[in-house]
Amino acid sequence: MPSSASEGRRNMSSTPTNSEADAGSKTPGLINVPGDSHAKETPLSDLDTWTTPTERFYVRSHFPELPTLALATYRLEITGAVDRPFTIGYDELLTMPSVEIVVTMECAGNSRSYVTPPAEGLSFKHGAVGTAKWKGVPLPALLSRAGLRDTTKEVLFEGADIGDEEEEGQTVRLGYARSLPVADATSEETIAAYEMNGEPIRPVHGYPVRLIAPRWYGMASVKWLTRIEALEQPYTGFFQRRRYVLINEGEAPQDSWEPLSTLRVKSLITHPRHGEVVRVGQYTVRGAAWSGDGEVVKVEASVNGGRDWQEVSLVGPSSPTAWRRWEHSWSIDKPGHYILMAKATDSVGNTQPASIPWNFRGYGNNGIHTIAVEVSQD
Repeated sequence: MPSSASEGRRNMSSTPTNSEADAGSKTPGLINVPGDSHAKETPLSDLDTWTTPTERFYVRSHFPELPTLALATYRLEITGAVDRPFTIGYDELLTMPSVEIVVTMECAGNSRSYVTPPAEGLSFKHGAVGTAKWKGVPLPALLSRAGLRDTTKEVLFEGADIGDEEEEGQTVRLGYARSLPVADATSEETIAAYEMNGEPIRPVHGYPVRLIAPRWYGMASVKWLTRIEALEQPYTGFFQRRRYVLINEGEAPQDSWEPLSTLRVKSLITHPRHGEVVRVGQYTVRGAAWSGDGEVVKVEASVNGGRDWQEVSLVGPSSPTAWRRWEHSWSIDKPGHYILMAKATDSVGNTQPASIPWNFRGYGNNGIHTIAVEVSQD
């Protein structure tokens, strides 16, 4: 059985040039998240488009120090339960057949601030989500070249980032790594990406290469990707069994906590903003909805605190790997204070709950988004 010892192995390369470093160091307009200088989320009003501009895309890293990788020395190793292990450089990766895919990515801790009672972890509001167009090499091409064996059960992905974590009262130093079931790792939609929204990936988003695992929470899309290992046994490393797992009330420490996987069905109101003053008359409420288990087939909105619900219009492009935009035409006939809500349903029957059962780290909060607005006569 694989151990977490592999988390200590990393292919660290020389510092990038100034232009490479500057390509991702600026994040204007994002909201700083207390407790982590790198963590930033997007204002909901900036999530009002089909794709999210790179400079408005949320940022989340696992350790205080970000790795610096240079193109000239970058290497991606493919090894494990394969017949022909190999290492590939950045330039060669760019020569392989590539695909572009639009993917909605959400941090597992998004909306953690609204979990009751307060949960452990960074206090993200609703802005740790975004949709981008990613370009890269499909994982099946790399695994096929390596000769993936039929005995493979999972595929492990390691990043170049290293840091300290606390485990059972002790500080351990390790690197970030997560695995995917072989069926997800060999999907044509899973890619080793080197472009984001038509440009090289910026350092804060995983420069020069990161995994993109559609439909999964963001922790699966490993940044600064340096190693891919085919495993014949389930992976049991720290970020698979101790982090990004659901720990319910009363549960003692154990290795059987349920790991997070695909995105729960969810919707957000992106317009108007909470507390905004709007006028009597026709008003268009807008938002986005997504799910990792099926396509969004219905979004409902309420403008009176959930007493009445009305199905809204799904608009814009439709993709199985990205959110669906929606709009609701609200006829406001009198001034006052109103509670707006939105909930989504996917093609396998999942519907947003009013709230989620509490879990220790507040992961996967897909409770119904609720805002309040004031309506003015003029």
